[in-house]
Amino acid sequence: MNTIIKNGKIILPDKIIKDQYLIIENNIIKEISTHYNENKNYEIIDAKNNYISPGFFDTHIHGAGSGVFETPEKESFVNLCDFLLEKGITTFLPTILCNEKYIKTLAGNINSNPDLKKRIQGIYIEGPFVNTDKKGGINPKYIRKPNIDYLKKIIDLSEGLLKMMTIAPELEGIDKIIDHLLDNDIIPSFGHSATTLANALAKGSVKNITHLFNAMSGISHINPGLAALPFINKNIFVELNGDGIHIDNDIIKMCFDNLNRDKLIFITDSVISAGLPYGNYFYDTDKEVISSDRGVRYKENDVLIGSSFLIPDVIRNLKKATNADINELVKTVTLNPAKLLSIDKEYGSIEIGKKADIVIFDNDFIVKKVLLS
Repeated sequence: MNTIIKNGKIILPDKIIKDQYLIIENNIIKEISTHYNENKNYEIIDAKNNYISPGFFDTHIHGAGSGVFETPEKESFVNLCDFLLEKGITTFLPTILCNEKYIKTLAGNINSNPDLKKRIQGIYIEGPFVNTDKKGGINPKYIRKPNIDYLKKIIDLSEGLLKMMTIAPELEGIDKIIDHLLDNDIIPSFGHSATTLANALAKGSVKNITHLFNAMSGISHINPGLAALPFINKNIFVELNGDGIHIDNDIIKMCFDNLNRDKLIFITDSVISAGLPYGNYFYDTDKEVISSDRGVRYKENDVLIGSSFLIPDVIRNLKKATNADINELVKTVTLNPAKLLSIDKEYGSIEIGKKADIVIFDNDFIVKKVLLS
């Protein structure tokens, strides 16, 4: 692919530039310039004064549209990945609960689709070593006490694709779990936890926090919990749901203003129905859920289980909540997650030499075109 994108607002990590050509050769960003070699054969794309962005990442996503990543049907899996691409999501971590059948199915679907595998940086499992008191939308039957042999079984079932796992740092035996995850290049992420801040600080090897504030011990001036950790240790990556439902927009702004912006990653935690009209759907095969302006909730008990937002919706809400510059917002769904996943040398920003995963979107954050490297 040799392409030139013109007439756009190019989003760089530290600024937005106009009146320059984005030149792509062999799927790599070759140059950003005021001119180009007209003797070369390029496809010319007119961005029509829209934004030119790196491809979006979603590092915590259970599903969207009419599908979830637990589904056994290969066709449904492919359709879900295609649906995400239409929304500008070029890189993602399929996120599932710790069900052995789900893990094996998802790993098989990924490994049997080489083209899709290039966009999928691994599998993210919420659990099983989490606190039942903070289970949130996790089915209790997918929760276990820390067990190294069971972890090894899960890693084997994932066919080498397990990239991140949510764990509760207060559980007995969790230190061995953390060590084994790190030894296998798997990111331990603290979440679904009732831990104290002091205990969380003592676990110095944590790299990420699963959906800050949701399903965890909170911030208290007397007994601070896990939610206080990224405000104290600013070297930790932290997921934050940006839909304005899981977390109030004033708290989103507080986090944006006070957390380390180079470590802040906005996620969707989206589930079935995201990107579709509000209504009733089924999740985890037999549980009816309702998608509305209150998020996606189990019908039987009104528990919030996920978001109906996708990444463009999140950026739109972040602009409303923070009024920050677009490049600052985009970085939280592109470069920052690329750094967490250790792929920022190739992905995550519009820089010379990087892969040309590109999204063009308008002032309303509607995706107009997607280019994949």
